[in-house]
Amino acid sequence: MTTNIPHSRRARRQAQFESQKTSSPASSAASSALDTGTGTTTPPKTLVQLVEERQALLAQGTPFPTATTPTITPKITRTKISPNGLLTHEEEETEDTSSPEPSTTPLLDALFLTLSLSALHFTLDVLVHHQYLQDLAWASIVRRTFTTAPVLLCLIYQLHRPERANLLIGQIFFFGLAAGAGCSLIYAANVAEYFAVMKRAPPLGTLWVWSVIELRLPWAVASLAVTGGFLWWGGYSIT
Repeated sequence: MTTNIPHSRRARRQAQFESQKTSSPASSAASSALDTGTGTTTPPKTLVQLVEERQALLAQGTPFPTATTPTITPKITRTKISPNGLLTHEEEETEDTSSPEPSTTPLLDALFLTLSLSALHFTLDVLVHHQYLQDLAWASIVRRTFTTAPVLLCLIYQLHRPERANLLIGQIFFFGLAAGAGCSLIYAANVAEYFAVMKRAPPLGTLWVWSVIELRLPWAVASLAVTGGFLWWGGYSIT
């Protein structure tokens, strides 16, 4: 028996295409039968069947099946271009920011806060002179401000750090300092003589403001509540 073999390239390609076209339905049917195993597919569950399964689980005392959510650590993907022009991807895990990080510039932070509090000390010194109708001795006021600034700088540099101030012992310390400075200022303004008030009011007011700045919001509100309670208990006035 002689088989007709096409001699041209186009005829051979056409014959190969016709053979693949005729064999594709049979191969697809065979693959679908292999996928299902028996050649039959399982119909999807209806809504009524799903509800009955859930009710059966509840009747047995077990809730709906819950999937445990794995703890996912966020990652940062960095894309770099190598010298040969290829892209490389590097994944880095993000650091836990729940705990306060140490300040990278503690001296600059202390200097900035010292300048602000020194300006507050200077302002309170001027205001207390105006309150008691005293002549402003600018040289003495400036000298007292510059004398207080180094002390503030040392205290702030040692205590104004997130890893220290945010600890419980740090919050307790600043809470006591805020309550003590506020109550002392109120007592001095209502009981002491005007000369003593002029000496005590600027440093006490500066310490009070600084300690409240260092406190977290609940601790700061509590310290102000203690100061307000002392004002009410003693029958003092702030006017």
